[in-house]
Amino acid sequence: MDIFDGKVFFVYGDGISGRAARSAVKKHGGKAKIYTDRNGAFTAPKEMRYDGAVVSPGIRPTHPVYAYCAERGIRLISEVEIGFLLAKGRPTVGVTGTNGKTTVTRLIAEMTGGIACGNIGYPVSRAAMEKKGDCPLVCELSSFQLHSAVISPRVAVITNMASDHIDWHGSEKKYYADKCNIAANMRGGTLVLGEDISVGALDSLKTDANIVRTSSRSVCDGAYISEGYFCFFGERVCPVDYLRLPGEHNIKNALTAIAAAKSLGVGNRAVLDALSSMNPSAHRTEPVGEACGKKWIDDSKGTNVSACLAAIEMTTGSVCLIVGGRGKATDFSELFIGLTERVVNVVAMGETAQDIRDSACKYMPKLKVTVVDNLHDAVQAAAKSKAETVLLSPACASFDEFKNYAERGEKFKREVTALGKCDERK
Repeated sequence: MDIFDGKVFFVYGDGISGRAARSAVKKHGGKAKIYTDRNGAFTAPKEMRYDGAVVSPGIRPTHPVYAYCAERGIRLISEVEIGFLLAKGRPTVGVTGTNGKTTVTRLIAEMTGGIACGNIGYPVSRAAMEKKGDCPLVCELSSFQLHSAVISPRVAVITNMASDHIDWHGSEKKYYADKCNIAANMRGGTLVLGEDISVGALDSLKTDANIVRTSSRSVCDGAYISEGYFCFFGERVCPVDYLRLPGEHNIKNALTAIAAAKSLGVGNRAVLDALSSMNPSAHRTEPVGEACGKKWIDDSKGTNVSACLAAIEMTTGSVCLIVGGRGKATDFSELFIGLTERVVNVVAMGETAQDIRDSACKYMPKLKVTVVDNLHDAVQAAAKSKAETVLLSPACASFDEFKNYAERGEKFKREVTALGKCDERK
């Protein structure tokens, strides 16, 4: 008997997650049909008995589909939850946090020989079906995916937590609660906590998992640094110098990955090999060339204030910062309160440009801020700056102009390449 034999589901949303969920249900004995909004309005599924509904993670909790399910007693089951059901008996790792999720997921997968999946564009359910055997599933999980998921990973990781996605969750408290949901149903196993977790962010955390800490500053019950070594509960794992990824934030990412991998029993050699071979993720503080006498850096993946500030720390010399896009109820005062004086220009673009300028005027009135409509104009304005480095780190979502952060980053690269060709013709 297969896991979904005789079960009937509807899937709301036809993105990669929804299509993967439908495929998984049908392949394992069930029936599933996809529904989507039409002309921006809710499309009610055909009235019949449903054993569950899969709502795509991008659909907000205020959408009518949630009320539709509640009124009819239809249980919500996420695509991630389906993936965990299909992976029963295999080691599973869930990774969440405001920043660093992708890097930590990739590191753990390299250390364990596992499959990186989830919020990186490879649905958990699809990975569970396609990749057989005992290799771990290492799942990057966003707060959207965790909103209604009932999962119990063998190891859960919360890299860090800072305010983000308030427009989607409705409040900072609800955002933190959805992040903590990664460990709410664990009965044993290990929960790894990164060191940069805001005060109060864990107020809603209730778990039966064994908690392991990480710290780049002092010895702790878990992963830490001592005398130039990454250590885990008193054991030297490998020298810190073996970490190929640059920046203080990546030292913290490495610590959380080490804690997770060692909790699964991974040997030190596998940890060392992963740390020494890992390259930075695309669109995360990625150098894209030189033009107009400046270095240009693509951090399009920096979609919140804390990521933007971390990216600025990675730069050298004077900086022109390109910031803006679609807001997430972001408080930009946090950006300008934490901004280094090396940032000499800001180019504010997109829907949030005026809010950014207003915050800059209040907290850094002497800072030069240029307001533009789009990324093309932002690059052109940055090219005229006297800064040594131009950093695209928007602290915002991309959806006012692009499908996602990757498309925004690729457009940035093309714009910089075009500037470089202009240099050659001079």
